[in-house]
Amino acid sequence: MKKIFLFLFLISVINLSAQEIIEPSPIKWYDIETAMELQKKVPKPILIDVYTDWCGWCKKMMKTTFSNSAIAGYINTNFYAVRLDAETKDTIVFKGKSYVSTGKTHELAIELLNKRMSYPTVVFIDKKNKITFPIPGYLKTKDIEPLLIYFAEDLTQSVNYQDYSLAYMFAHPQIYKEDLAKVPVENKLDTTGVVNWLTFEEAMELNEKEPRMFFVRTYVDWCYSCKTMNTITYSNPVIASILNDKFYAIDFNAAYQKDIKIKDRTFKSTGKGNPHELATVLLKSQFVFPSNVFLNEKFEIITTVPGYNSSKQIEPILNFFESNSYENTKYQDFYKTFKPEIK
Repeated sequence: MKKIFLFLFLISVINLSAQEIIEPSPIKWYDIETAMELQKKVPKPILIDVYTDWCGWCKKMMKTTFSNSAIAGYINTNFYAVRLDAETKDTIVFKGKSYVSTGKTHELAIELLNKRMSYPTVVFIDKKNKITFPIPGYLKTKDIEPLLIYFAEDLTQSVNYQDYSLAYMFAHPQIYKEDLAKVPVENKLDTTGVVNWLTFEEAMELNEKEPRMFFVRTYVDWCYSCKTMNTITYSNPVIASILNDKFYAIDFNAAYQKDIKIKDRTFKSTGKGNPHELATVLLKSQFVFPSNVFLNEKFEIITTVPGYNSSKQIEPILNFFESNSYENTKYQDFYKTFKPEIK
């Protein structure tokens, strides 16, 4: 597990905003059959670039977006990349079924694109072999960045793409200045809230005088969705108010390099690129980032909520625990009657 954690730590050097162009594209492209076999051995999502030889925008995307050194590096690290000529004459075996050319368009391209033939189109297949919605059209670097992170960090189960991409843009206002100017007023995100984030030691000292529940946001530097959640989700004034008034909110980098003392126990750093001993305890060796950990006043773990959450998603969760409803109510029942402040 520590080796996996170290590998993920190393990819933090990727800077998706880098603009160096390398031709030909430095992406390692596979055929789809090879990618599917590789996925069985080492699970990664598959990115499929569906193109045609006559498509000018396909060629431009290959010379720009896919030749961007940062984008290519991120794709090579986190995906198996496939190029599929929608007009190939080859027979392709996909998920045990043979696909052939119809004379003009290949059967597999028709299936992957849901019969909506537009080029270029990017299709993602997640680690569980589920084909996701196709994204048609030429994608600039700034267009593909949030898509790559969304699928690489398995956000499909925790947040819809529209909500995540909006938050991502608000987290990078200089890159998306023009896009943000087009966002309707009612959809703009309020990030004026400020959370009084504490260290474990500070929180424990305050808890001795006034016992409260603890909330621990747990993240690592290589996790891009963590950065978005840290910047946007917790900065909503409603969320910030709940965290400041009802919890001791603790900021915790799971790769922290110093020892942490809690009560009579000292939790050790295990070295650069490895999870902190306290992270291993809090997350029970299930290193999913971001994760939020709830603990009672005695610093006993109540539960861990893994995955990215928007402000709207986390508001009922925070209320569920701060009201102690978790003690005698199922979350689904609590949620049915919950009246959110965030619209």
